[in-house]
Amino acid sequence: MRETAYDPTSFSAGRDCGTRVAASVARLAALELVDGARWWNRWRCRLMASALVACAEELERDVEARDDANERRRRRADSALRALATE
Repeated sequence: MRETAYDPTSFSAGRDCGTRVAASVARLAALELVDGARWWNRWRCRLMASALVACAEELERDVEARDDANERRRRRADSALRALATE
């Protein structure tokens, strides 16, 4: 049985990319929902569209928070490596 290598950086990048795509699809669905609405159900469609946009914003905030955490972790690792190199 052959084992596959696990690359956490690649996995994280793929997860973030998928989340960003899902947020973009939610925004596009909201636009289509409002554009295709008839006058008698435009209010309901706007409510659903605002829920989709709120979901997209939440997804994007989660990705940005993970990006910030990864950047802080990378900086700490870099400074630790520099400290070891100077000793």
